[in-house]
Amino acid sequence: MLDFLFKNPKKQGGIWKYADFYAEKIGEKDRLILGDGNTPLEENRSINNILGIEHLYFKREDKNECGSLKGRSLAYQISLAKERGFKNITISTSGNAGIATAAYARKANMRAFIFISPDTDEAKVADIQKYNPITIKSKRAIRLANYVAAKYTMPNLRPSLDDDSIEGFKSIAFEITDEVGDVDAVFTFVTSGSSFIGMYRGFEKYFAMEKNRKIPKMYAVQSGEIFSIAEEFDENRDNINSINNPNEDEESRAGRLGVKNTARKKEVLDIIKKTGGRGVYVSAEEITEARNILESKGVQTSPEGCASLAGFIKTQDKEKFEKAACIFSGKLRKTGVRVDETKIYSAENFKEVDEIVKNYIR
Repeated sequence: MLDFLFKNPKKQGGIWKYADFYAEKIGEKDRLILGDGNTPLEENRSINNILGIEHLYFKREDKNECGSLKGRSLAYQISLAKERGFKNITISTSGNAGIATAAYARKANMRAFIFISPDTDEAKVADIQKYNPITIKSKRAIRLANYVAAKYTMPNLRPSLDDDSIEGFKSIAFEITDEVGDVDAVFTFVTSGSSFIGMYRGFEKYFAMEKNRKIPKMYAVQSGEIFSIAEEFDENRDNINSINNPNEDEESRAGRLGVKNTARKKEVLDIIKKTGGRGVYVSAEEITEARNILESKGVQTSPEGCASLAGFIKTQDKEKFEKAACIFSGKLRKTGVRVDETKIYSAENFKEVDEIVKNYIR
């Protein structure tokens, strides 16, 4: 097993333990640290026995400082923007990336313009507000963020658009391999595909330096409205029928955390093919079953994390693994959280957003 600490003797924390292994080197003075990275890799023997596997690890990204794996990518992206001299950044987000953007922008003393949709989970909006960014609600959040980035010459950090987002996610693969060595398979919930690609490239980078090692099979788990990867592998596509279902429950809505289609689809499918993995669609009922197993043993995580375990359970029925990892990508947030609407701007066109941005841009 490689010793990354030996290659980086200064032993900086978080994702920077692996600073020498990212595509672009960032100087130490510009590396932002809030505590994202070095998350626990937990194993519950009781759950292993229930599911019939020797070793099943839960990578607890929900215990990151910013509450999700997005803190890894934004730590890298905003550090890079800081090194390049930017004072302003923008992103359109369904929640977790916005929280991390707001947190790291404040750390870097940068202005963050965060665009959210009216459907964004209120608990996530409340967490974004803790860091006092400029939050703009819009039904056209993605388009307006793109416009602001282009007109005011600032980075758009949306993971599906910014290839730099992939770099920070590599550290998940490094940490798994450093701690437990090879695993047969990795299961993770996929929206834009950036974290999936980043983890694969991390395994690829690691094993390129150690011969006779095998990259784990990569499984892209999807649910609810997100199914563009999983449908490629579903033997009966009519099973993917929860879209626009008015009776869907909380677990189904895990699929509402991102976009249905992604520009990264081809690369995700290529990775699945290379590694012998699969796209796995899980239903609300399967997510509930996984959640019940976890909670019966005192483990709580978000619907996305439960979906990852559901994907493992569904696959383990057909293909037996001895050693696998499920990525718990974000934390379970409280319901009924109140949002301070007075601190949120609204804009639906370029003129309205210009009126907001010009008052705050640095």
